[in-house]
Amino acid sequence: MTGSNPLAKGVLEMVSGIVGKGNWSFAPAQLLSYSRDLWTRKTMEMQAGKLPAPPHLIVWPESTEQVQSLLRLADQAQIPVIPMGAGSGVCGGTIALRGGIIIDLKKMDRIRNLDRTSMIAEVEAGKIGEILERELNQLGFTLGHFPSSIYCSAVGGWVATRSAGQLSSKYGKIEDMVVSLEVVLPDGRLIRTRTVPRSATGPSLNHIFIGSEGTLGIITSATLRLWEYPKAREFQGFRFPDLHQGLESIREMMQSELKPAVIRLYDPVDTYFSSKGIIEEKAKPKKIGLFAKRGIIHLAQKTLPYLYHPALPNRFLQSRAKASKMILIFEGETELAALEHKQAKEICLHAGGIDTGEWPARNWWKHRYKVSYTMSKVFDLGFFVDTIEVATLWDNLENLYYSMQEAISKHALVMAHFSHAYPQGCSIYFSIASTGRTLQDRLARYDAVWEDAMEACMKAGGALSHHHGIGILKAKWMERESGGAAPLLKGLKKALDPNGIMNPGKLGI
Repeated sequence: MTGSNPLAKGVLEMVSGIVGKGNWSFAPAQLLSYSRDLWTRKTMEMQAGKLPAPPHLIVWPESTEQVQSLLRLADQAQIPVIPMGAGSGVCGGTIALRGGIIIDLKKMDRIRNLDRTSMIAEVEAGKIGEILERELNQLGFTLGHFPSSIYCSAVGGWVATRSAGQLSSKYGKIEDMVVSLEVVLPDGRLIRTRTVPRSATGPSLNHIFIGSEGTLGIITSATLRLWEYPKAREFQGFRFPDLHQGLESIREMMQSELKPAVIRLYDPVDTYFSSKGIIEEKAKPKKIGLFAKRGIIHLAQKTLPYLYHPALPNRFLQSRAKASKMILIFEGETELAALEHKQAKEICLHAGGIDTGEWPARNWWKHRYKVSYTMSKVFDLGFFVDTIEVATLWDNLENLYYSMQEAISKHALVMAHFSHAYPQGCSIYFSIASTGRTLQDRLARYDAVWEDAMEACMKAGGALSHHHGIGILKAKWMERESGGAAPLLKGLKKALDPNGIMNPGKLGI
């Protein structure tokens, strides 16, 4: 190792004794690479040469026992600890605000046990999602959890942030998949919740840690529900004359107990950019417009001059774009998937939808992770992009959408899609793009987007986050979000973590 470290030499020696010499580092390059997640604000700052405060040490434990020993050491020495899965969060949830030790769990990546009869698997927290899914597929199963970050996110991070996958309308969010947890508390004690299908033995201990973002302990493994790998998959596209008709179709499908694996309705602006010029027929389209063909980079180059004054292009697009595109995918047993497809098609046609065939859904499926890995190029062009995901009940959904669209439009180009639908409501996933002439201008505009968007969300009665979590980014609104329960969360934090070592500053606690 090179360089010096502010942690006491005795602490470093004890860490080395716990995990071995090859499993810890304070090399400057390592500390820098662990100094942020994928929060857009930090990406802008680092691009301009403004480096975040790094942690003091990175540790890679290989067992639960090592995690226990590390937390005992950190608690006794009152050293901050930040658990790390794969670092793909977008809310600053793994930033070391007070330095300390990042405990990276990626070497804890085993499937400990798979029960074929009960269809559950115990998986260690560091298991990368795509690797897990491929291994389960080879055994005839699927987890059904497909976040856009599946190639660079891990099981522990999913549980700690209440993540959602692209197929959540069929399989649920991660909290619907958790049967039991293994968690190390800040003082090193171990909790293993019961692996049973349901229980009535007091408050759910699982749900104390699901969504806790590493503030109450470290999740070291999760026992998760599995599904048989689907035998068939059905694809369908629709175009609706307006957004309202599309949303009504989703609501009717979900309340008719259909279970689409994927259901996505793009607002008119997103539809305009994603399929401008496309002739969506029952076969592959004959013509693809420039925006759809060349993608987000071409869009960025074309729109950059207008993003200094985003209100104008937003007004133009919102007045011109009217239609909304929908994609549907059903999967599972062959006959059941076909039946659900048939019923969904009848609902959409009755609501005024135009059948655009299989191709829009098949094309989305083929490229479903691509956008997450092209965003970095956009920053090189001089502007920033981000996403804001909220949720609410059906009778408030359009109110929330238009309220937030208006709030964001002053500061950024804004579009949205609706996905992660349920019988009671739906999430809205806003995509934003904006810029400024200097770093300070861009940061000020970015902060204004989030300030006005979250205030609009709160006033309209939406949930601050559907699946990205809170981290630092949304922490200031957590007390209002909690509906008066903030003292309970803070009391729980004080009881479990009296020395305040666990991921300080996240979740507003």
